[in-house]
Amino acid sequence: MSQVVPQGASGANDLGPTSDPDRYKAQQPLRLPVPGGDGQNRVPTTLRGVTTPPPPTARTGRRISRLVLVLSIIARMPQGLAPLAVVLLAQERTGSIAAAGLAGGAWAIGSAVSQPLWGGFAGRGRAHRVEAATSLSQGIVLLLLASGIGGSESTLVLLAAAGGLVSAPTSPISRTLWPELSEDQKDLDALYALDATWQEMVFIAGPALVGVLVAVSGPGAALVAAATCGAAGGLIFAWVVRPLWHPHPASAARIGLASALVRLAGPYAALCVMALGLGLVEVGVPAAAILEQNRAASGWLLALWSVGSLVGGLLASRVTWRRGPAQRWPWLLAGVTAGTATVVVGWHFGLGWLGVTLFVSGLALAPSLAAGYGVIGERAAPGRRTDAFAWTTTFLLLGFGSGAALGGVLADISPTWAFAAGTVVTALAVGIAALGARPHHTPLSNVASP
Repeated sequence: MSQVVPQGASGANDLGPTSDPDRYKAQQPLRLPVPGGDGQNRVPTTLRGVTTPPPPTARTGRRISRLVLVLSIIARMPQGLAPLAVVLLAQERTGSIAAAGLAGGAWAIGSAVSQPLWGGFAGRGRAHRVEAATSLSQGIVLLLLASGIGGSESTLVLLAAAGGLVSAPTSPISRTLWPELSEDQKDLDALYALDATWQEMVFIAGPALVGVLVAVSGPGAALVAAATCGAAGGLIFAWVVRPLWHPHPASAARIGLASALVRLAGPYAALCVMALGLGLVEVGVPAAAILEQNRAASGWLLALWSVGSLVGGLLASRVTWRRGPAQRWPWLLAGVTAGTATVVVGWHFGLGWLGVTLFVSGLALAPSLAAGYGVIGERAAPGRRTDAFAWTTTFLLLGFGSGAALGGVLADISPTWAFAAGTVVTALAVGIAALGARPHHTPLSNVASP
């Protein structure tokens, strides 16, 4: 029987006695897949012992995923800065609260329409071009608004709508990449959790930064900051994403968009209903603060809610989940429901207790969103993952806006009604997630391409 000699070995003395095959096996290098390929064409690397550090390629993959995450968050900063800045600018320029509301609504509608529009183009293999063009275009529109061009109410509303309409599809692009950049399921879960968590930070830090800039220089300065972050972050993000983006190899084989969305009807419904509940609660909080004759408290109360979500998301990113996203999602939504139920009771004991219960309610928020993103990523049709995440944003905005509108009516009666309705609605989301977002076990290497 001939002796097996590994490539580069000089002879039998390199392996020891040929009668000890286990010793040879023990010296064989471990071959690990490097993340970033399609699972079958990935380039293997080697580890010569379990005590050696991860190979440079694995560390590089982790660094790239974190770089993409950071750049995507910077590019998303206009989402937290622009809506409030546009409203304040319109009110300052026209002196009309109604005009400010129209401008804010025009921005929101434009943003909701933009995500599936530009996400669809990105999914066809032009992600970096779409990202760069929309980021730069939105930056130009924001600078036009800040410059004071056209002081009429109609011009402001049109520019606000245009600014929302060219919102870059940064979120769907980055979430499409997470399965490609993750090393394993744990890393993928962590990326979804960090994505949801830092997205929450955008919504916390954005309005706070607007408040500071408005106090120092006015709403125009906040719009300039939004334009700078969005354009610079978006252009660099597009440059980094370009070599990472691998469109579906057979675009003609992709199923139709309508069919792709239908197969995600359950997760979309759960996310939309969840956002509806969140909108109800968000409007109930300032209503409670006003009743307690402390309008300014609404800011730190909502901040506590978001901080709870931030803490929960950071903790979730460190967890090795034993269940897949679809299995744990209803339980995490149940945590959101239980936390919202405490808000119903807590606000009757004062604003301090309301803040505590809002913090508790937020703990499961980012983890549940991350699980929802995981379900969308698993169930997206081949070649339609970017479209799937783009429509996710639209359904979240639709649910949140509807909840805010309904919450205003209920909170006018009593904040208790808004909080109770939020509890009932999030409980409904639990049932929808359990029924419509059942596990679809898709190996990481076979996850649908953009």
